[in-house]
Order: sequence, then structure tokens, then C-alpha cells
Amino acid sequence: MRAPTSAGLCRSRDLPNVGSIAGQSVSALRVSAVLVWAVVRWTYRHLRWVVGVAGIAFAVRLLPSGQPAAIQLVILGWIVPAVVAVVWARWWPASYERWAAGPLKRVSWRRWARRHWPVLARECGLSVQRDQRTRWSTSALRAVSPRRPSPRSTVWVHPRLCSVTARGVTLTVTARARTGQTVDDLEKAAPALAAAASARSFRCRALSPSTVEYVLVMADRLATVRAAEPPVDVLVDAVPVGRRQDGTGWLLPLTGRHTLVVGCSGSGKGSIFWGVCGGLAPAVRAGLVRLWGVDLKRGVEVGMGRHLFSDVAATPAQALDVLHRLLRVVDERGHRMAGVTRLHQPTTADPLHVLAIDELAVLTAYADPEIRKEASRLLAEVLTQGRALGVIVLACVQDPRKEVIGLRGLFTQTIALRLRSAGETRMVLGDGTATLAPAHRISPSIPGTAWVIEEDGSADRVRADFWPDELVRHVATMHPAPYVLDTAAPVEPVAHAEAGGPRSAMDVEPDGAPSVRSRKPRAPRPSRSPRRPRTTAPSSIAEAGSGVGPEAA
Repeated sequence: MRAPTSAGLCRSRDLPNVGSIAGQSVSALRVSAVLVWAVVRWTYRHLRWVVGVAGIAFAVRLLPSGQPAAIQLVILGWIVPAVVAVVWARWWPASYERWAAGPLKRVSWRRWARRHWPVLARECGLSVQRDQRTRWSTSALRAVSPRRPSPRSTVWVHPRLCSVTARGVTLTVTARARTGQTVDDLEKAAPALAAAASARSFRCRALSPSTVEYVLVMADRLATVRAAEPPVDVLVDAVPVGRRQDGTGWLLPLTGRHTLVVGCSGSGKGSIFWGVCGGLAPAVRAGLVRLWGVDLKRGVEVGMGRHLFSDVAATPAQALDVLHRLLRVVDERGHRMAGVTRLHQPTTADPLHVLAIDELAVLTAYADPEIRKEASRLLAEVLTQGRALGVIVLACVQDPRKEVIGLRGLFTQTIALRLRSAGETRMVLGDGTATLAPAHRISPSIPGTAWVIEEDGSADRVRADFWPDELVRHVATMHPAPYVLDTAAPVEPVAHAEAGGPRSAMDVEPDGAPSVRSRKPRAPRPSRSPRRPRTTAPSSIAEAGSGVGPEAA
């Protein structure tokens, strides 16, 4: 067999590799397919620009020749904006939405509301038909008999459209009630008006006895999960917990408020719980706030940020000790503030006490009868007296029924996460809120979403930021509580006032911490001689003669 020559080897090396050519071809086809799909996709998204450019190109073809400068100017005036819009929306969507797409949407929303308001009012049940007498001219009055009645025509009477504004992703429509109409009638039409506008959600509030403001949220800003950020500022009055449905921040007021958070399992109560406790972390480190934790899930929730709390209870018996300590703080401050001020102001020497309770139903409904009765009594005193004295409560529960939490009416503000029925929504937020704040329609796929009632009585949809375990541990490590109570020390129950004597107060340390010193023991009573037995008559003559009896003894 002849060996290959050097010339043959050179020619074999020059031959292309079939496998590499096929791989390069497939890769080129894939890249081309991706590019074509991207062009088709963005062309469909910005179809109005493509149609406009095609129309201008067709019009340019119909123009007579001899005007190249004008033709080029027209083509560039349509092609360049289309290309710029596609590139801008593809690589910088936030700025494109802010400066280009957003203003155009808001203009179209305002035009739609103003143009279609009569139709919207009529179809949503806000308008009525009225008979109107037709006014005749002087010549017509002379031509008819005076006894002949004037002709009548039927007209539609609508509520007056006062203003239409758009900002961000919200469309605000202000309407004034017509004669014979009330604010309640206007509020009942809010769901139908939001459905006609294809709004994601809505708010409705009364500005006056005859004026209502509809806030239609046209885009959902709460669909995505947002992670919480470590707190920096020292906040006491209100803490940032999440964001509202219009994209603005959600500040939860705390000072002078008791907060009840109600939601099904997995609805996101932990996000609100740590949103409050974590938001107060800088104030805890500064000594303005003291956190007390009651975690009746065996300490699983509070254990993540144990360093933030001055005292933690994981069982109902330990929770009673915490309530006794807080009630002593209430007693001491009540005696000290009487006649001086009616609202406590937090200071480093006299901080704000925040009791955070997770799974409140275990303490008020599922514990032993004795513990349940005592816990309800102590918690009722803290809720009724502690608000103005700087002792507030944040409680989380799953079931809002009175059988589970009979103290529901003592909380000054409530937050409704995902609930099971419209009846539970009314229990948490009040009568008439099942339509305006449908917490029972919140999807399980968006935990942390809730409905709240604002100070003006309107309902708003919010979503709390997510607190992962790593962030909770980090915040608790960076902002530890400067004072940790010795839970091993015994706690005596608070004695109520007896008839004729004042209620005892608890000693307080200079930094405002409740002392656990026991009361001063009573002085020993002087010893007394034993009682003499009573004198009784002998039962028989034999006993008397034998000396058996009291005298003989």
C-alpha cells in the first residue's frame, strides 16, 4: 500500500470539516430566528408606528417626482421616531414608560373619561330620566291656544363631572351628586365604573356630603414581590411597611394605635409583623422603643430576631408574665401622667412599649380556661388603657370571629389580608366593606397584599415588603435591644385596688424598665394564746360524778 505523499497531506488538511460547517449553520439559523422573532415581537408591540411608516411610504410613492427633499424629510420624520421608540422601550423601559408611554396613556384616560361620562353615568345607574317642558318662542305661543299644554320631552340627568385628573397609574374622577342623590348612591356605582374603565382596582371616598372621588388604578403596581431593605432612620410614629396600589410608600402609624392583622395561613402576616418590628429596629437600639414578643408558635417566628426583643414568651404561661409586666408599666405611667399630660411622648428614659403577638388565638381561645380568662382580662386592660400611656399592641390572628378573639373591637386599626369569605371581611374592616375592600378576593399568589381603612374612611389596597430570614437576623444583630429583661425572675400578679386603698404601682428603674423586685413582706403577727374550749353541760350523771367533763379537764 502506497504511503500518502506530502502533497496529498496538504490537500487533505485544506478540505473543510463537514461537522463544523453544519454546527455553524445551525448556530447561524438560531441567531437569525431569534432576531426575526425579536423584530416581529417588537413590531407587533409598536404596530401603530409600523402602520404609520407604511402609510407614509405609500403616500410618498404617490407623490409626484421632483421633490426629493420633502420626501426625505417626511420619511425621516416617521422612521426615526419609530426606531427610537423601539430601541428606547427595549433597553430603557423605565424611562420610556415615564417620559413617553406614560403621558400618552394618561392623556387617553382623561379624554375617555370626559367624552364617555354621560354614557358611563347612565349605564352604571347614576342617571335618571326626567320630563322637561319645551320652551316655545313668542310666535309659537301666539299660534296655539292658551289652554293647550306645552309639549314635554324626556331627558337624562347625570351627576356633574367636576374634574378628571391622571397621575402615575391612577385616574381620578370627581363627581357631584344630582338632585335626589346621595353619596351612598355614588359609592355603590364604584365597582361598575371601575369595570367599565378596565381598572385593576379602585378607591372611593367622600369629599363632601354631595361629592365623591373615584380613584381608578389602571395598572397593577403590586403584582411583583419587593424585598424589604434594612432600616436606617429612627422612626417611632410610623414605619414604612410596603407600598400602596398606586406605587407610593405605605406608612403604618403606630403611636397611639393598636393594630390587628387578620389573614389566612400563608397570606403574609409575617411580612407585616417584621415590617413593624424591623422598621422600629433603629429606635430600639436608640432606646426609644422597647419590643415585647409573644410567639405562640413555639418561638419559631420571633426566634429569628430574638436580639430585638427585651422579653420573649413562647407559651401561654410565659405570655401571662409578659402581660403582667406591661400592666405594671401602665399602672406606673398612669399615676405619673395623671394631671400632667394625656398622651405619652417616647424618650430614652421613658420609651414606647410595643407588644407584638403572633397567633393570638392560641392565647385567647385555645389555651386552658384559667389562662384564657386571665389573658383576656390582662389584654383588655392593656388595650383600653395603654394606648395613651405608651403601651401599644400588634397582634396577628387567622380567625376573626368573636368566639376566637372577643377583643376585636378594642383594636383601633385593622389590616385585612387574604380572608375566606365576605363575612370575614366585614368582621375585620366593618360593615359595607365587602364591596369596596374585597379582601376575600385576594389571590393566594400575591402574599402580603391587604386592604386597610384610611383615616378619611376610604379603603386602600397595599402590599407589605418581604422579609427573608437572612435580613431579619442581620437587622436583629445590627440593632440589638439595650435592655433585656431577666425572665427567670418571678413576677407577681397585679393587685387591683381594694376598698378604701389606692391601687399599688410598680417600681420603675431610672431607664424606664419595669423592676422585678418583690413587694415588701408584711410584718409578722404577734403570737396569740390558744383558744379555750367551750363549756358544755355533762351528758349524764355518771360523767358528772366521775369528773369527766370540761371542768375536770
